[in-house]
Amino acid sequence: MTRWTVEQVLAAAPDSASQVAGRKLATPAPWRNTGWSGELLWGDCLGSGSSPYQVTVDAGSRRWKCSCPSRKFPCKHALGLLFLWAEGRLSESGVIAPRAADFAAQAGKSDSPAETPTKQQTAEQKAAAEQRAARRAARVADGMLDLRRWISDQVANGLSQAARSPYGWSEAVAARMVDAQAPGVASWLRRLPAVIASGQGWPARLLDELALLDLLAVSYGRLDQLPAELAASVRTHVGFPTVSAEVLATRPGVIDTWRVLGSRDSQEEQVTTRRTWLYGVRTGRWALVLAFAAGGVSLDTSLAAGTQVGMALHFPLAALPLRALVGPDPGEAVAMDSWQPEPVDLTTAGRRWREAVAADPWTRTMPTLLTGRLAVGDRTTQLVDDAGAAVPVQLEPERLWSWLARTRGRRCTFAGELSPDGFRPLGFTPLDSARETATRSPSEVEAWEVP
Repeated sequence: MTRWTVEQVLAAAPDSASQVAGRKLATPAPWRNTGWSGELLWGDCLGSGSSPYQVTVDAGSRRWKCSCPSRKFPCKHALGLLFLWAEGRLSESGVIAPRAADFAAQAGKSDSPAETPTKQQTAEQKAAAEQRAARRAARVADGMLDLRRWISDQVANGLSQAARSPYGWSEAVAARMVDAQAPGVASWLRRLPAVIASGQGWPARLLDELALLDLLAVSYGRLDQLPAELAASVRTHVGFPTVSAEVLATRPGVIDTWRVLGSRDSQEEQVTTRRTWLYGVRTGRWALVLAFAAGGVSLDTSLAAGTQVGMALHFPLAALPLRALVGPDPGEAVAMDSWQPEPVDLTTAGRRWREAVAADPWTRTMPTLLTGRLAVGDRTTQLVDDAGAAVPVQLEPERLWSWLARTRGRRCTFAGELSPDGFRPLGFTPLDSARETATRSPSEVEAWEVP
């Protein structure tokens, strides 16, 4: 049984309040008699009463049981236990607790192992879940109206207040978005101080961000009028979670040999996110696999840059379907075979960027291959293509020198993320001349390199 990721636990939660409550219980302090074996987890969670709540989870069939009176499915105690397991803070046990063994034995009597939690809900639980979903939709809708009013006030009154207090200027409305259960919008608002501090021309860039937020709020109010793919993207940008089990069950897998071209990590609110980009050998399709870790737990390293894996990827419904979930039973990762991608210039990449933004106006980055050389200028380092067009390279100074040393001014094909700010390379393959290649031993010729 593959250990769940933090994202999978978040996706299993019935609502954002349960996510928060489960995270609060993801510490060893309230737990006793915990353990896990294979796909079974169990533990006793101390609550406000004299007796602890007995929690049992069958992660394989996505079933959970708790002695608490909560009608949420799964409850915060089951989520807390899952978080501990996902973060590697639950000790594996060689002996399965009797109640966990009994719980596992019941799986085949009433439900098949592949059934989702929704199918095991009682009519009362289903009705409660529908009511929670309706309440959240209403809260988000009210929040979007408040967001539009706030944006209108900022534009009408000018942006001087933003300049005077960049880090406090949008915090109140960001907190309002948290209350409205729109965490994606709240995170976006909390990134705006960086725009204000970005130097000359920041008012125009800030207005662009506010315009996109306003468009998102308007779009959410008209979800029923949008194509299904675009409506799904709007919900994702607002902050509705991707339910992994639903995606794996309802979206067909794209089977291919997927080359792992590179990844980058970012941290937000004590959660580290790894963005790993893959490229299909047969389909020529890009895929983004996300991994999450918290509490100092190491990130999943099964998708290492420079390898390739035969597997099925499942893409959630989206206007720009890049995000993917790894299907069951992926193949073994092996070293990437020799690969010389077709050259891609900035004109082609620019056209594809415009198409991506037309499909999803809120997209921040687009994966691409670019062919050219890294060139150091007076103020910036640029990637210059064969036609002489250039794009700024977005790399931290401490990493830039490693890239320059490894590429050595050679013509290469780079894989990376293209954005309005420039190009962030993640990996490359040198396009050596025949003479250069002939002088290098096979051990020196690498199909894919990541500084």
